[in-house]
Amino acid sequence: MSSFIEKNLRYNYTVGVLNGAIFGFVDALAAPSLTMALFVTQLGGSSFLVGLLSAIYNGGWFVPQFFVSHRLAQLPLKKPIYLTTAIIRIICLFLVVVSTYALGAHYPTLLLAIFFILMTIYSFSAGFAGNAFMTIVAKVIPMQMRGSFFGWREFTATAMGLFAGYLVAVALSPQRGLVFPDNFGILFVLIFGSVGAGLLLFVQVREPREVITGQGMTFVEQWHTARGIVRENHLYRRYLLTRFILAAGDLATPFYAIYATKQLGAPDSIVGLYIGLTTFSALLCNPILNWLSDHRKLDWILMLAAAATPIMPLLALLLGLVQDGSSLAYTFGLVFIVYGIGRTAANISFPTYLLNIAPPEQRSLYIGFTNTTLGIATFIPIIGGTLLDLFGFPPLFIITFIMSSIGLWLALGLRPKRAKRLATENLF
Repeated sequence: MSSFIEKNLRYNYTVGVLNGAIFGFVDALAAPSLTMALFVTQLGGSSFLVGLLSAIYNGGWFVPQFFVSHRLAQLPLKKPIYLTTAIIRIICLFLVVVSTYALGAHYPTLLLAIFFILMTIYSFSAGFAGNAFMTIVAKVIPMQMRGSFFGWREFTATAMGLFAGYLVAVALSPQRGLVFPDNFGILFVLIFGSVGAGLLLFVQVREPREVITGQGMTFVEQWHTARGIVRENHLYRRYLLTRFILAAGDLATPFYAIYATKQLGAPDSIVGLYIGLTTFSALLCNPILNWLSDHRKLDWILMLAAAATPIMPLLALLLGLVQDGSSLAYTFGLVFIVYGIGRTAANISFPTYLLNIAPPEQRSLYIGFTNTTLGIATFIPIIGGTLLDLFGFPPLFIITFIMSSIGLWLALGLRPKRAKRLATENLF
């Protein structure tokens, strides 16, 4: 560990964890599969648009990263990229707030169109910053501390998410007297302020200057290099395919809350409860997952993340067989408990696993290619919306269960003994 990294480790670690806490609050407030999904449906959006929004929000962070990684690798400091995109994101959210209050009551279709445009710009700007963020983390957080770093980010994020769930429940509760669009407008104001604070905080990270050697690669050269890595690095190929299939297994995720409100007769305010269950379950399991990470059980956490993905649609299917009752919508909260546990495990294990297997000199390339590939998978919920409109909820849940079960099977190959064989043999 260099003296610069060691000197600034506590400061950078703390700043990174606080940044994670703020964005955990933001993600719980925005929740494309919960809050934003409900916002789109109240504006008259179809299931296809709900799936599209989730794809844009999640995929926008992933897709651009490979396209900028060759340039990023030649920059001695990555923070200027992060700062530039931060300004763009803050402006987009400010315009979301203004347009919601100005257009929501009388021009819902126009607001829907503007909202999608702004969220697309916001999400893809985040994607351009994503590779810079991960590269900075890899530079300032030593390998042996990355698992706990992502674990503490997740712990503080879920703690803040509990508060966010309460705020969503209050804002969307009819008893509070808030009507559309004021209820969502308040939430967007909170999102705008929190994103601004989180972005400006991470800019304060003390990043060491890299010594850049060589002329770097063009995009075409980078593409050929990435293809060679996928072809020759069997462990990375299995990791990439596992994550792609599991991401595709999120086919039904944006529609669980809609299923509860439209099919089970739950009130809109139950979204706040679901956010609370998601974050509370994540909060409870986080110390256990951190302990496992510190004791070199990263593969156990990864398996938990992979197993949670098929459990969610299976639970939704089984609960759908129960006769409608007043408590069924609350029992459906089990889906979101599993989601909270699985998402926490994924957020700790997958980025840590990638940083650990990526050679330092090719780290930006590994991060960029991985995340762009995953970005393609995150657009699959659009298909989920189409399937839902055509066939209804049960077929959507069945297809999701099958796909995510395949992802779980692939993840089994990433355990240490099998991973060691993959690293030397072409087993998959």
